[in-house]
Amino acid sequence: MATPAAGYHGGGALVRDRVANIALAVIVLASSLVALAWVFYVPIFEAPDETVHFEYSAALYSAGGLIAPRDVAHMSVPPGRTIPYPTYLESQAAVAVIALKPDVKAPAGYGGSSYYSAVDSSVVPGETDQQLLNPPLLRYYPFGYYLLDAAVMGVTSLFTKSPVALFFAARMLSVALLGVSLVLTYLLLRRLRTGPLLALALTGVIGLFPMTTMLSSSVQSDSLSFTLSTLALLAAMELRRRSHDMRWLTVLGLALGLLLVTKVHYFAIVATAAGAMLVTQRLHTKDARRWPLEAAVLVIPAVVLESIQVWTQWGSPPLIAAAQLGDIPDYRSALAGGIPGIAGYIGRITSFTFLDHTFGREFTSFWGAFGWLDTPLVLGTPGVTVAAWFLIAGISIALLVCTLVRLTQVTYRLVRVARRGRLRCALRMAFSNPVAITFFLLAAFLFSVEGYPGIQGRYYFPLLPAVFWVALKYAPRALPGKFGPALFRMQAVGLVAYTIAGAIFAFPTLAARYYAHGRDPVPVARETLTVDAHSGRYVITRLRLPEATLGVGRLPPNRVAVVGWAIDDIAAAPARSVFIDVDGAPYQQAVYGDDSPQAVAALGNSSYDRCGFDAILDTTLLVPGPHQLTVRVVSAGGDRLYAPGPSLEFVVGATVGPGSS
Repeated sequence: MATPAAGYHGGGALVRDRVANIALAVIVLASSLVALAWVFYVPIFEAPDETVHFEYSAALYSAGGLIAPRDVAHMSVPPGRTIPYPTYLESQAAVAVIALKPDVKAPAGYGGSSYYSAVDSSVVPGETDQQLLNPPLLRYYPFGYYLLDAAVMGVTSLFTKSPVALFFAARMLSVALLGVSLVLTYLLLRRLRTGPLLALALTGVIGLFPMTTMLSSSVQSDSLSFTLSTLALLAAMELRRRSHDMRWLTVLGLALGLLLVTKVHYFAIVATAAGAMLVTQRLHTKDARRWPLEAAVLVIPAVVLESIQVWTQWGSPPLIAAAQLGDIPDYRSALAGGIPGIAGYIGRITSFTFLDHTFGREFTSFWGAFGWLDTPLVLGTPGVTVAAWFLIAGISIALLVCTLVRLTQVTYRLVRVARRGRLRCALRMAFSNPVAITFFLLAAFLFSVEGYPGIQGRYYFPLLPAVFWVALKYAPRALPGKFGPALFRMQAVGLVAYTIAGAIFAFPTLAARYYAHGRDPVPVARETLTVDAHSGRYVITRLRLPEATLGVGRLPPNRVAVVGWAIDDIAAAPARSVFIDVDGAPYQQAVYGDDSPQAVAALGNSSYDRCGFDAILDTTLLVPGPHQLTVRVVSAGGDRLYAPGPSLEFVVGATVGPGSS
């Protein structure tokens, strides 16, 4: 039988490739549609740190390009440009009242056309030009993602003058980046010699994973970091096979350069992994051909782009003092304590890492905590959710142990190879898989700057292919016999099942968090109510003043937020509504019907689960200085107005630090 000609593929292989491509297209489309639905379903700014990220994007859009902090005092917004003032949008979305308070819901009518129209038609500049063009992250984060986001907003502004539309356009950039990232993820997994079926399954898991959907529907730079990290790793894997391919060297250089001006630490991690693979590969083969040219192709994009970043920050004071460096994780204090101090430090960090990795904030934020990480995913019922999370925690513990064991096994074998006089071979083998290396480098990085490899699960998002590859293909090899394949199959089935369930149950979780039924204000004509001398029963759980700095979830000037719960204790039932009085005079009707777990806990009755109220008071007409606030509860029947309870003082014109009350 004649040997098939070069480039010949059997019919079966072509059919399999075509089916795989169709399946990949379906996965990308489904993941993108789910993320797109989240763009509009999650209230404005109810994503992690979305306020400060959008402020950066809006600043670059408003300026029409890059901003140097030294020039802000002399800059102004071009006339005629539609500006999505962040402070105004934050005020309309009530993020200061909702964020980190699960019992407080979205504004009444949120999500409807009338709500968006009202926001668009009542725009009030919330900042001066200098405040708008000097966002908090301007000095902290590189410009890459934010400049791209500003460009998307600029294109959108050619077709609409709606500030709300500009905000959603900024969010939708992350959806577009998700589609690109998933295609690159599939190609990367295939280069890792993962079978087509497993590569498709993992791509689907990554695309529909709850954390992926949350981040890919919000304004934040990790979406671009995910795309660029995956592209760089794919280029590195191609260069592992064809080390002198100038096309892939160019792709790698451009991807790393763009990553440098997107997220510096991901650049350092991916560049170290890819560079170590290339260098050790050349050392092992003693190949020095064209290395000056190839090194220049890799380095020049990063040098050029970083020069732009340095130019924008030139003349600005340093962000971190030299004395702060190296002491964030308390290393110095541990070393000063000698052997007992070091031993105690290692013990504390090891136990804390273990608990956080399996039951703590890292665990919950990785597997599904939405909003400002205040909304854990509920898989149908709390009981099912707890059972699933205990199962995941158990598997996570096993994977952590297996990963450490496997790492020890590999290190021992590589040392043996090196001791036999084959150091170059050992180094090449150690760094031959840049995908796995990025996972370990990220854990080491987080440990070095924070003291433990955790913090928030979303920090692993740009390297999710590495995370799941290590869990599925690396860790199980630590087990003997059939135990390794069994752990692999258990993980694969569990990940697919959890991802599908998470994609489905995320929507009712979000609905319960942000859209509680019966929350719209119940119109009550106060003048028709009979005044009752009995004091209404209520508790003010939070009083928010305007915040002095551009921070997360801040209140704009001339606003005071009141949050609490109230009941009709005479009728032993939820109240009908709540009025807010200031200085003994009627001021505003509050929104009643929020979730009220505090009321349930205090009264021991689950029927009081929707007795919460909230109101944002416009204090523009009040004179600066102290004022007295009281609450008037309307009876369950809607016919009596109970007497006010003790007053609470607030000061008009005062501000507090971010997050204070």
